[in-house]
Amino acid sequence: MKGEHRPYVIFLPQEHRDQIFLLTSVFGSRIKLEILNEFCSEDEIYQKDLIKKFPYSNKTIIKHLKELVDMKILYEKMVKKEGKWVKIFRVTSPMKWIVLLLKKPETLPKEEMKKIMIEFLDDYIKNILKIAEYYGIKKKEIWNILRNAYGEDR
Repeated sequence: MKGEHRPYVIFLPQEHRDQIFLLTSVFGSRIKLEILNEFCSEDEIYQKDLIKKFPYSNKTIIKHLKELVDMKILYEKMVKKEGKWVKIFRVTSPMKWIVLLLKKPETLPKEEMKKIMIEFLDDYIKNILKIAEYYGIKKKEIWNILRNAYGEDR
């Protein structure tokens, strides 16, 4: 590993065993990573397009898509297209970090990266506030940390 490290905000399930399962299931599977890599350039992808794209059987692709949905990495819905019902997939908001790991952030359009960062920050702060409340940390203390990090009292 060369160069400096980048901080990534990652959202994981609450239970430790579920965290380990999610990380090993995704990063231990080349097929899942290939599927998720398709979401680097598309917000929504039809199941049939993923099946056509890869050299794996329909059954294999569908199995991995189902597992990604079960882990709440992907969201699935049925939509009517040209008179037929088809399945479409989208990355869930808290799991967009996985897709970002597969793509260099500097290759994303500035406005898209701005939108993603704001979504992550919103989710992250909400979760930090829940955890802080549990441990008795006052919102004012967190506000002071944010003000200090920003460097002034704007």
